[in-house]
Amino acid sequence: MQGYLNGVWVASVTNLDFPTKRGLSVAQLKEELEDIIATSKKAKLNAILFQVRPASDALYKSKFFPVSEYLTGVQGSELPEGFDPLEYIVGRAHEEGIELHAWINPYRITLGSADKPNQDLSALSANHPARLHPEWVVAYPDGKLYFNPAIQEVRDLIVDGIKEIVENYAVDGIHFDDYFYPYPLKTAEGEVVEYDDLKEYEESGKTLSRDDWRRENVNKLVKECYDAIHAIRDDCSFGISPFAIWRNKSESCPEGMDTNGLECYSALYADCVAWVDGGYIDYICPQIYWKFDTAVARFGVILDWYDEFMEGKGVGLYAGHGLYRCESDGWTPEEIPNQLDYCKQKKNCTGSVYFGYDKLKNNALGLVEEIAKRA
Repeated sequence: MQGYLNGVWVASVTNLDFPTKRGLSVAQLKEELEDIIATSKKAKLNAILFQVRPASDALYKSKFFPVSEYLTGVQGSELPEGFDPLEYIVGRAHEEGIELHAWINPYRITLGSADKPNQDLSALSANHPARLHPEWVVAYPDGKLYFNPAIQEVRDLIVDGIKEIVENYAVDGIHFDDYFYPYPLKTAEGEVVEYDDLKEYEESGKTLSRDDWRRENVNKLVKECYDAIHAIRDDCSFGISPFAIWRNKSESCPEGMDTNGLECYSALYADCVAWVDGGYIDYICPQIYWKFDTAVARFGVILDWYDEFMEGKGVGLYAGHGLYRCESDGWTPEEIPNQLDYCKQKKNCTGSVYFGYDKLKNNALGLVEEIAKRA
């Protein structure tokens, strides 16, 4: 990406943005994809982060992952009349001078909740890798199934799936969001629920603490993905949008942020500092989904930390903005425009990405015009 990146996340999980319903006709699918292009052009965006693998399934032709139920209504069915949404939107985006980054959730297998768990492997399509390899799967008390980051075969599967995309589609990037190890749960007594990976940890020899070992599992995946992408095409970037708080400043971490919230480092085992310092990513896009005056995590404080940290790293920095909070959380119409103006003042911040597409499409608080004015 040359110049300043202005992008939007377009989510397929639970039919949030595309497709808006399961089982749409090819004509309807194309109409929705064209609407995404038109809305992006209206806001003068130059990048779309398009979710192609929301839950170890695919909105494209894959030999590793089944066709997504969010596309057809039936996981593992054929693409509708052979129509490939990723192929179509890559072509249309490029015709309009817009980059297309394929957004992947690497570990999630199912969606569910503690009250309504969705953890029946037999309900997955017969060709689903989790059903074929149940030993790779962890059931977490949040009602979801996850691939175990500790297992090399899991990392191989994720890397092979990425290579397939980069080899077969002219995507400009591969993108991960903030989900690595699942967000922590607590018991009624306030104790954190453990992720069930004790067997793999004991087999590792326990040369690292369990927390450091989990972070290293994620670091291995990130590096393997970066290496695989650039071995195929050096013009394809690899970026991650972590939960924005790396670590809170404390006696044990004086280099942390002046924040007081959940840390991606300790809660999700996502060490974005290691990724940047190791050169494992091309860009980082922290999800700074707070206002300037949010006491525990202020937008300006977090962006300032990243802007200073990224100095001389050779890795791009884009700010993630929470458009979805503008109406439900009572943000003023000036909040996002002020954030964009603040970003433009930073030395190392060279882009903004917006979550999510539906707020752009509905033009919440007139944000399309405000974003376009600052493009």
